[in-house]
Amino acid sequence: MMEGNIPNSGSQMPNENNSEISMIVGTTALVLLLPTSVIALFELLDLIEYGDFKWISYSIIFSLTIISILLISGLYLVRLINSENTKRSLGIYLIALSGMNLLLRFRELNDSFYRDDGWGGGISWFEFMQIPRIYEQLELAFLGILIGALIMKK
Repeated sequence: MMEGNIPNSGSQMPNENNSEISMIVGTTALVLLLPTSVIALFELLDLIEYGDFKWISYSIIFSLTIISILLISGLYLVRLINSENTKRSLGIYLIALSGMNLLLRFRELNDSFYRDDGWGGGISWFEFMQIPRIYEQLELAFLGILIGALIMKK
């Protein structure tokens, strides 16, 4: 009868440590929202000045993906997202937005593949994928899909 009253102190310790780490990482993600939003806004203003509607819409989607990843993962790690329906909805939103981001990146990849560079053809996919700006953006889109799936799973 007394066995039910004795707390298992060994199982609580890793939980508390894990909780502290996730709170720190979640708070850091939420703090990073401000500089990310400012950079995204300046990029958007620059593209508006340039006037290319296609790249303005692309910029909005790309920036919204980064901001959503930071916001949703930060709120999740700080334990402000508790409902299973909310987790599922935000996970689906993040997967859909990151998937659209990924499709736009592949469209850019395909456009550059068929673009004539003046020397008889565009660059190959392999050469295009070696550009750090390109593979980092693709990694971010895949990361958004992964985070969305993990939020939905837990």
